Amino acid sequence: MLVLLRIFSIQLCKTIPVRQNLLHEKESEVSPVKDQAILMRYYKHKFYHGRGFLARAVDFLALRIITLAACYLWFTTLIDNTIMAAALSITALTTISVAVELAKSLRLERFIQKERKRIAERLFRERLLILPKEDFLAVVKAYLEDQREKFADDCLVYTVQSAEPVSADTVLRAHRAAERRGLTAAVIFSAAHVSAEAAALVHRYDGVTISFVTPDNLIANASAARFLPDEKAVDAAILAAARAEKARRKKNASAPFAAGRMRRYILVALALFALSFFVKYTLYYRLLSAACLSFGALAWWLNNLAPAGDPGSSTV
Repeated sequence: MLVLLRIFSIQLCKTIPVRQNLLHEKESEVSPVKDQAILMRYYKHKFYHGRGFLARAVDFLALRIITLAACYLWFTTLIDNTIMAAALSITALTTISVAVELAKSLRLERFIQKERKRIAERLFRERLLILPKEDFLAVVKAYLEDQREKFADDCLVYTVQSAEPVSADTVLRAHRAAERRGLTAAVIFSAAHVSAEAAALVHRYDGVTISFVTPDNLIANASAARFLPDEKAVDAAILAAARAEKARRKKNASAPFAAGRMRRYILVALALFALSFFVKYTLYYRLLSAACLSFGALAWWLNNLAPAGDPGSSTV
């Protein structure tokens, strides 16, 4: 008997990890599908200018009904047979719907590519500010090698890796540095845009020709293509923003029942109950007082007695 129990316990220990591994494999298979759904929801939200699924469904049905009615009225003027006019109207509606959906899918594909490019450029601008000095200089070097004909040999390369726009003081420092070295040209590579004062100051001084290279110039140049984030980085940025938005909404939803709200609810309930003796609408004030007490009790229960969720089951 003991031998049978020992064998059963060994088999049970072997099967439990296998089942856990299968569960993890299923979760890993579902996760990419879920991520793809989040990405498509983001793109459609942008493509339809913020309209949700319900609004799009209402628009879809309304447009189809209007189109069907217009087709039926058109065919009834040409054909006396009502059934034939209805059949032709449904056929025309189906053809129009297929053509519209095909055109919409093509427009969505182009929009997704455009949106990916926009996000990649935004990430590139953000990463320029936090790149190590060596990597930032590598971007500058790649641009100079690709645009070698635009820069003379006696050109000073002045780099500015700052979130602030290029100021007039930066132009003056580059101008003085070029004069000390006896150079006649200087180019300022900046990780941010150029201020209006700095752009105007360039034309006030003679002797040194100063030009600017901003992130927009780097993005427009083919040499910066290899430094742009790939599609995985773009998808990761979209998913991170979606998770942050989900966490923010969850936090806002639980804010009325956060720790410390119970005392406020009790104070408001006592104030409303006391005022109910001096106002005309006694019943309403006492109902509001009872509601505040209920909210206070719920806040206390959620922060003291509610079972804590499993950390491993969180999807955020």
